[in-house]
Amino acid sequence: MKLPLLTILPLVLANTNCNKYCTCSVEQGQKSKIYVGICDGSSTRKLTYIPEFPDGTRKVVFINNDLQILSKESLENISLTRSHVTDLNLKYNKIKFIHNNTFSDMIWLCKLDISGNNQLKSSDLAHSFYSLPKRHIHTLVLKSMKLKPFDGMFGGLKGCKIQKIVMTNNNIETFNGTWFAQLKELISLDINWNRISSRNLNLKGLSSLTWLHLGDNPLSEIPAFCDNGLFKLKTLHLSYTQLRSFADMKEKIRCLQSLKQLFLNGLDINQLHNNTFSELKSLKELSLMKMQGRSLKINPFAFNSSSLEQLSFYMTKGFRFSKWSAQIGFFVPHTLFAQCRNILSLDLSHNVFDFTQKAIREMFKPLQKLQNLFLENLQISYIPRYFLYQFPKLKELSMADNKIVPWADGSSTFKGVKALQKLNLENNKISMISSKSIPSIVLDKLKTIDLSNNHFTCSCDIMWFREWMKSTKVFIKNANKYKCDNSEFLINYNPTPENCKNIVLTIAVSVGCLVGVILFATIIVYFCRWRIRFQLYNIRSRYRNYHKLKQNNCVYAAYVIYCYEDFKWVKDKLIKEIEIEYGFKLCIPHRDFELGKVFADNIVDHMNLSKTVIPVFSNNFSKNEWCLFQLDVARSKLTKEGSLTIFPVMFEEVEFKNMNAAIYSFIKLSNYAAWSEDSKAKELFWDKIKDHLKDI
Repeated sequence: MKLPLLTILPLVLANTNCNKYCTCSVEQGQKSKIYVGICDGSSTRKLTYIPEFPDGTRKVVFINNDLQILSKESLENISLTRSHVTDLNLKYNKIKFIHNNTFSDMIWLCKLDISGNNQLKSSDLAHSFYSLPKRHIHTLVLKSMKLKPFDGMFGGLKGCKIQKIVMTNNNIETFNGTWFAQLKELISLDINWNRISSRNLNLKGLSSLTWLHLGDNPLSEIPAFCDNGLFKLKTLHLSYTQLRSFADMKEKIRCLQSLKQLFLNGLDINQLHNNTFSELKSLKELSLMKMQGRSLKINPFAFNSSSLEQLSFYMTKGFRFSKWSAQIGFFVPHTLFAQCRNILSLDLSHNVFDFTQKAIREMFKPLQKLQNLFLENLQISYIPRYFLYQFPKLKELSMADNKIVPWADGSSTFKGVKALQKLNLENNKISMISSKSIPSIVLDKLKTIDLSNNHFTCSCDIMWFREWMKSTKVFIKNANKYKCDNSEFLINYNPTPENCKNIVLTIAVSVGCLVGVILFATIIVYFCRWRIRFQLYNIRSRYRNYHKLKQNNCVYAAYVIYCYEDFKWVKDKLIKEIEIEYGFKLCIPHRDFELGKVFADNIVDHMNLSKTVIPVFSNNFSKNEWCLFQLDVARSKLTKEGSLTIFPVMFEEVEFKNMNAAIYSFIKLSNYAAWSEDSKAKELFWDKIKDHLKDI
């Protein structure tokens, strides 16, 4: 999808105060620099007016303030001819009313975002559309506004060159494509995270669309794309809907001959049928991540597609690619990839593989063109020998988050590997890298290697690797953070050949000194134990009294940790009561995470923007590794940084067999709120959460 000049690459070149409460920066656009003015009320004073910005400001970000009324006069300081504002962001400004002629002077406006102003009436908003500039406006973002669309609501956009409309998270129950029939240039429509059922979805009038997001809606049937003439679609999202079967998908999508990307993540599907995608002649990317079916069966030619280049079959309830699964008919190894030989990128992470079986290794043989292979978190302890040679064009290999231990024969492990440029082996159990671990022919072609979170054994045996680190031109990711098993940084370990020749003597002397130091320290601690304890008490008291963390930069009142099975309760109860009724802004990963960003980075970044963390404990939570990972991150920030608080919510009683140490410690030692259907208990439950959010 090609949009006008405003699409930018966010490279901030400058950041200065341009008025009392705002900052100005420069972003690098596709063709030139773009001057940006930013007023964020979540980090400074909440403004009731839009101030002036320097001449030439093209983008204004005025968010989280208290504007109340939006009118032509409100925009007076940025609608002057000399400003030429093309991008206006007015999210979360508590706007209650908008005038008919509000945008009449914003003649250069290309993109408008008024998300989060959920007190605006849909009728008032509709009237304001008539004042938008017909010539330039191409993008309209209306997220989280409790919109109630009606026939004619978008009539004011007639004649505009609107290309993109976003209506995410509005609790819309009925959708009619004829609302946009007059927008002949509309190519992108995002209506995910609503309540649109199959019965109340009408896509007629959207024949110009090339990008459509229907995810996170209770759709139980595949929409009638062909009957409604959506033949130009190139990207389609149907993730996290209520689809239960792909049986009729082939017939429902066979007309989408321009479709290049299809996202079917998080669906409760029990079977992938033969040739479901075979007639999509333009299909390049297929995503089947986080499939929820308990006994998923992959038919022999489920992935049959001659055009497919990127396949993601990630975290599908830990699908077992094993001899046992093949024997009982869950999949057929020798045909699995036989009809999709043009795949360039394959992600099979977070499943279970038995590479001891020859049939499983040979399952990959048809993928001669493979360039990117992701085999992360497969619970394997080794890199399969004589496996990678099957991919002569392999450029990127990631086997992070496994249990891989050192290997001695790199010639068999990396046999036939000639084009590898990026190797990721982070978070494994690799304690040693020697000259025989990775052949020189592979190292010479590498551009990036990641061995983070592997505790190396710092002895003379690792001298070769230390010397290679110093001399290589390969980018070693996080090299300064590599640690030895004694917690020393590897970068500081620099033994000389002479040191290693006398290693026995060195070890003996070191051990003797260590024993002496420990004995001496033990005696000192014993005789001074009461004085030491008293000093520790004083230090801890001073820390608690005088070092309170500031929360001025927080965007969210609380970051919510939940598993997908409990998502309906979070969406229908927690968000409705805490965010909509009480006005506390929650961080909901499904809704607020940035698309395309690494999931772990999304977790840390959004947790840093939150005042507290609310984990929703349940039996499903205790078995979900991502939930437990997020809880570990929160505990780390609580214990090491003291940067936030944790307030547990007990959605259901966790059975003893599912209880782990982390959840037990919170239940035993923390105040928490327990959910119940009893009306009095509910009232107490919501009061506890509300009181906690008020106090932080």
